[in-house]
Amino acid sequence: MTTTDDPTAPVGGRALTAAESTGLERDALGPWGVFAQGLAAAAPSVAVAVVPFALFVAAGKGAAWAAVIGLLIVVLVALTISFQARRTVSSGSLGTYTGNGLGPGFAFAAGFSLLFGYIGFATTGTLGGVLYLDAFLESIGLGSQAIWFKLLLVAVVVGVAVYLPYRGVSVAARYELAFELLAIASILVIIVASYIGYGFRIDWEQWKPQHLGSSATFIAAVTAVGSYAGFESVASLGAEAKNAHRNIARSLLRVVILLGVLYIFATYPQILHFDDIDGDKAVLPQLADSVGVAWVNQVVSGAVAIAFIVFVTAVTTAAARSLFTFAHEGALPRVFTKVHEEHKTPWAGVVFVGIVAYVFSVAATFSSAGRLVFDVYGGYVANWGFLTSYLLVVIATPIWLRKINALTPWHLVVSIAATVGLGYVIVSNFYPVPEFPFNILPFVFGVILLAGLAWYWYLKRTRPEIAQRIGTIQTLSEEEQRRLADEGIVDVLDGEGGGAR
Repeated sequence: MTTTDDPTAPVGGRALTAAESTGLERDALGPWGVFAQGLAAAAPSVAVAVVPFALFVAAGKGAAWAAVIGLLIVVLVALTISFQARRTVSSGSLGTYTGNGLGPGFAFAAGFSLLFGYIGFATTGTLGGVLYLDAFLESIGLGSQAIWFKLLLVAVVVGVAVYLPYRGVSVAARYELAFELLAIASILVIIVASYIGYGFRIDWEQWKPQHLGSSATFIAAVTAVGSYAGFESVASLGAEAKNAHRNIARSLLRVVILLGVLYIFATYPQILHFDDIDGDKAVLPQLADSVGVAWVNQVVSGAVAIAFIVFVTAVTTAAARSLFTFAHEGALPRVFTKVHEEHKTPWAGVVFVGIVAYVFSVAATFSSAGRLVFDVYGGYVANWGFLTSYLLVVIATPIWLRKINALTPWHLVVSIAATVGLGYVIVSNFYPVPEFPFNILPFVFGVILLAGLAWYWYLKRTRPEIAQRIGTIQTLSEEEQRRLADEGIVDVLDGEGGGAR
């Protein structure tokens, strides 16, 4: 049970490159830093501002149950991922974990899907940051409709979102946690006021069991699950976290549970006031007006603008590490393996994501369709990258655990339940058939995924040694190495089969 710094060394089936030997900063993040990455990438302050109303539109009074169902599904996914994270870590995140069970081809599919999701969220998050920053500046008399001003805002958002992860993962984590908590605190002023305004009684209509029999509630759960996308980014810190196997596994669950409690806490009181909400305007300011705390609107606008920038910072951090891992394994140009000499960050990947976000946002600024349309549609397509990765990893995990003689009935039940839940979420995006353009956007992602897989098939045909290497940058815990040695398990990365060695 060994790892090697030489990714071509034939150690049994496939060689492992130790995650911590790739040049990234060692022991850069403690448990709070790892937690901050997942929290910022999931962007709860942004979700609280938009998700409850989206659930209400789909399910009416059943929106609260939809939030609960979404939480249960994502907890199952997080638990399943943690089964691997306790044993092995990697900067390759879910791509590596998928490869352990299903082999390098599926590792590439999951890793590519996740990478696309992160880059997609970085671009749409940039637009969201620009929109809210523009609104905040306009509220204090500093706004402008001039094109140069809009482009300046794009440059500011991208500049900050690139600088922090370029400067260092620990620096980014500190700002991410501080600003995300600030945004949540300001929004909670409105939420708490809505509770007080309603009075200390329960709206039993929202909790009727009949809602659980309604298809609308489960359709709304699709949006609820999507609101957690990004929580898994903590798994990309396998080379940089202290006590990585413990802190990553724990943070996965802590982030999800905190987000779930927050979403349910925020959804219930908002539903009480949604009958009078204008769907063409921002929800939180209207809610603040109706519960008598309009004074907080300006603070919320500024805080949400910052939260969007923090969100872009977090997904850029994760995307850069996905690029870095693929490049180290040979599947992408080696320029993405470059690590800053002083900051120990994958700066080439960070800059690349920033460039993509900038170009996309500039195109949206000049488009007649409008920045908000780009933001909504782009985010929907990006969300498919996460759904695909989640589905592949929950299928792969029990297969891998069985190969290393670690599968228990608990592992199997959780993984199957996660697979069924995600399967329903995915099917619900196709049937009932949604309206245009949402009926075709999943196929847009499908075309992009096929393009990525075409590159993998090309590598497999022309450079099979590189195709076989995908998913091999990971570090098994010392405890797991001893266990496998004691059980005489020698060949876990068995060529086409996948696993860990």
